[in-house]
Amino acid sequence: MLPVIRVYNTLSRSVEVLEPRVPGRVGLYVCGITVYDYSHIGHARAMMAFDVIVRHLRHRGYVVDHVRNHTDVDDKVIARAAALGVSPIELSARFVDALEEDLVALGMVTPTVTPKVTDHIEDILDLIQALTQRGHAYRASNGDVYFAVETFPEYGRLSGKRVEELRAGERVAVDAAKRHPADFALWKAWTGEATEPHWSSPWGEGRPGWHIECSAMSRRHLGEQFDLHGGGIDLVFPHHENEIAQSECATGHRPMARYWLHNGHLTLDHEKMSKSLGNILRIRDILEQVPAEALRLFYLETHYRSPLPYFSARLDEALKALDRVYTAKETVELAQGDADPASLGEAAVEAHRLAVGFAAEFDAMMDDDFNSAGAVAALFDLVRAVNRFGNDKKARAKGGRVLAPAKAAFALCAEVLGVGGMAPQAFFDEVKVKRLRASGRSVEEVEARVAARAAARSAKDWAQADAIRVELDAQGIVVMDGIAGSTWRMRVGD
Repeated sequence: MLPVIRVYNTLSRSVEVLEPRVPGRVGLYVCGITVYDYSHIGHARAMMAFDVIVRHLRHRGYVVDHVRNHTDVDDKVIARAAALGVSPIELSARFVDALEEDLVALGMVTPTVTPKVTDHIEDILDLIQALTQRGHAYRASNGDVYFAVETFPEYGRLSGKRVEELRAGERVAVDAAKRHPADFALWKAWTGEATEPHWSSPWGEGRPGWHIECSAMSRRHLGEQFDLHGGGIDLVFPHHENEIAQSECATGHRPMARYWLHNGHLTLDHEKMSKSLGNILRIRDILEQVPAEALRLFYLETHYRSPLPYFSARLDEALKALDRVYTAKETVELAQGDADPASLGEAAVEAHRLAVGFAAEFDAMMDDDFNSAGAVAALFDLVRAVNRFGNDKKARAKGGRVLAPAKAAFALCAEVLGVGGMAPQAFFDEVKVKRLRASGRSVEEVEARVAARAAARSAKDWAQADAIRVELDAQGIVVMDGIAGSTWRMRVGD
């Protein structure tokens, strides 16, 4: 029997038990990115939320059909392409590739399907045709085809907005051609611009409106009804509200999706990150500075539904925390001996206890609306205990049995959170390269100074050796002397 998973459903505004339409199999549609530029860390926050949801569901035994779309034709794509003097299709293809590169670099699981709008024009036309035939859509005087919101009495049940309260300018487009201010475009008439993408339709040359695309792609790849629909909180209205209306009116099946999950915004100084505000931090730029797992950990320390304020200091803290994870993992991997935990003191008993009970606590947190913040807290309880035990070199030398269960704990975090899966030395080496690059130095330069210190020690020039150590320490470089020689790491903790 599969475990019980609880999810917060925006539609019911309550936590519900997840009961898939097909037992053991979950259909998930996630609204993707409009691809007209490099994606930023606000986009990555949304992608990360559902990446971990998919990972956990699969860890718990569910089969997940994960669909995440690319919006590759849109007003923003067309405007940016015109500004750059390229075709919209060329521009969107370039940034689809760039986005996927960024998400791979972040360790995201690959969706089952990543559909594009331009590959689903026929599906979109089929839906619009059904809506017009059922009396839910009309062709306006400007040539556009609109959905008539007043034909769907349940319009507003997701967002809590009422049709009679919606006025032009309040997140609905101002357009004299519409019968009601909240009516939205299903098909936009071609303007005649040669560079504007357009397709033939029963209503003339044109292109899809924004909202219809997701209804068409989710229907194609998951069916007329499916389990989970996800996206950012800003999509509740109008995008997701409109998806529900057009899908349920076109197919006659309700609900379109049973559970609606929404992640909170990532904000800068309490403002949503957006290109219009000029406050963009691109994913690839951040990954030049820190390992991807540091950015993942920054996201996962906060519940996916909560707002997430970004400050560079918070990313630094995440990197320091990740350094402690890999210090603990290194201790676990190097531990030997078969001493009973009780014979090695309280620190050994505590580390062993937390390691043995970790999986149950972790799963309990994640089963409760994918509470990654609680799961991360459990991880750091274990990390602190392991590092505390590891500080006793004599006990550590006998602690293989003590720390053996912690190997499974780190493997679980890597599987579900995408954190802690690297070899410790690979993590420390990546930090070296990225931290040094940011300061304009190289690994080779530091290696040369460490070698010079080793030479001074061999010559018993202790003053010179100490001077080099102080010099390196001031640069955030910690030199560690051992039997096999000296090694070094970047200092990322206090």
